[in-house]
Amino acid sequence: MKHSSKHAFTLTELLVVVPVAALLTTMLFAVSNDAKQQLQAAACLNNMRQWGLGFMLYANDWNDYYPYDGQPFYVCGGANTSAWFNVVPPYIGQKPLCDLYTAGTPPTPLTKSVWSCPSSTNTTAQPTLSNPCFMYAMNLQWHVEGNTRARFRRNQMTSPTNTILFCEEPEDNYPDTCGLYDTTTRHSGGSNFVMGDGHAEWVAWTNFCRSGNTAMGPCPAPLGQIQWNQSGINGDWKSTVHYHWWPFINANVSSD
Repeated sequence: MKHSSKHAFTLTELLVVVPVAALLTTMLFAVSNDAKQQLQAAACLNNMRQWGLGFMLYANDWNDYYPYDGQPFYVCGGANTSAWFNVVPPYIGQKPLCDLYTAGTPPTPLTKSVWSCPSSTNTTAQPTLSNPCFMYAMNLQWHVEGNTRARFRRNQMTSPTNTILFCEEPEDNYPDTCGLYDTTTRHSGGSNFVMGDGHAEWVAWTNFCRSGNTAMGPCPAPLGQIQWNQSGINGDWKSTVHYHWWPFINANVSSD
């Protein structure tokens, strides 16, 4: 007759097995979390591609002008009636932001749509018509500084493939941004952008920040030595700068 035997872990074996199991669990969680972040970044980049298409179609219809960048207040009134968030959406089959807010369905970090970056973290946001919440924004340097209505045209760009048009926004009420103000680094130390030719790509923070930007600590040289409103050859169009916030040299007539 055979006798069955049950093996019990010794204390020594447990001291080996338990830490290994904990390490494997940690590794699996890290891999899962990394994969989730990559999927979120990909979804955000796809949103950007759609917005890029919308901006190109808008410019086609409006003599190469991009829309107004907008102001951080009542989304349905005043100059905001012609802001990007109300005039570009119909070009990609979406409702103007004014319509969404009026219907009581404003985009938030918890909603899945072309308006929302899946990596947004302000899950308690409660936007209203007079205090909206943006996760994407237009580059405010598409107009002459100090004159928000004096906009530049698409055909004025010197380098469309690396001139910033549209950006991610850190979940506040500003619908525009620049190299200093309101930039974010949701995706692996960088952010997704739409460039002046309509294509979308990821850019590291160290390649788009400007002097005073502290999203990830002080902006390093050489970009950390450039003021956001400098558009000359010693500023945004310096030879060491690859990604430009201004569409051409000396676009900001008061800089440099």
